[in-house]
Amino acid sequence: MKPFLLEIGGFRLPTYGVLLCVAILAGIWMAVRRAERHGLSRDFVYSTATLAVLTALIGAKLTDWLRFGEAYTWRALLTSAGTFLGGFLLAFAVTAVVAWRSRTSLWRIGDTFAASLALGVAVVRVGCFAASCDYGKPTTLPWGVTFTDLTAASFTGVPLGVRLHPSQLYESLLGLVILGTLGVVERKPRPPGFLFLVFVTMYGAGRFLLEFLRGDADRGFWGPLSTSQWLSLALLGLSYGGYWLTQRNTPR
Repeated sequence: MKPFLLEIGGFRLPTYGVLLCVAILAGIWMAVRRAERHGLSRDFVYSTATLAVLTALIGAKLTDWLRFGEAYTWRALLTSAGTFLGGFLLAFAVTAVVAWRSRTSLWRIGDTFAASLALGVAVVRVGCFAASCDYGKPTTLPWGVTFTDLTAASFTGVPLGVRLHPSQLYESLLGLVILGTLGVVERKPRPPGFLFLVFVTMYGAGRFLLEFLRGDADRGFWGPLSTSQWLSLALLGLSYGGYWLTQRNTPR
């Protein structure tokens, strides 16, 4: 794979970092374009999206720090992207506060961001594939991938010369499927918040199952499940709880 998009002398431009920036910029652009159709101003969506991104980045790192404790080194802080679900949940909590203080519907905000989140998953996981992180378990399937880059292995611990599940691409495909589903659902009448709940339900369930194909044991486990599986369950709880609240407050 290609962990660095560009190498000039001692300068290295990481592929993951570039794709992360692309995902953030494209996601904010997409959310701003969808703002008015969900009854929000573009300026409000832009400022809220910017705050959510910053919070998510901090939350992703914070989750890793809580998982690894003293083993979480400065090198990990600078080179690891962190845990997406941890960042997402913290960003959701901060966005909920913003919605409450501005007296804006949290569910309309969620609907505005749903497609951006799906796109972000699809793009960023390609970056993970390039960096060889979040790799899968060994497999004999014909679409298995073999990593050979020594530099990538030194950072991520990916086993070299072994055919592995392309778990990163599985999740990228999941993001594209969610994005396509949202495109279909968006054309139909629906209660506020339904698009957001479609995203969290599909991603939470998909991520929970995909974790069984992951081979990077250092991602952390709490009992029989990985950290991300527990966070996926929390995400699913948020989904169904939110759907119940939405239905409860919808006139019949």
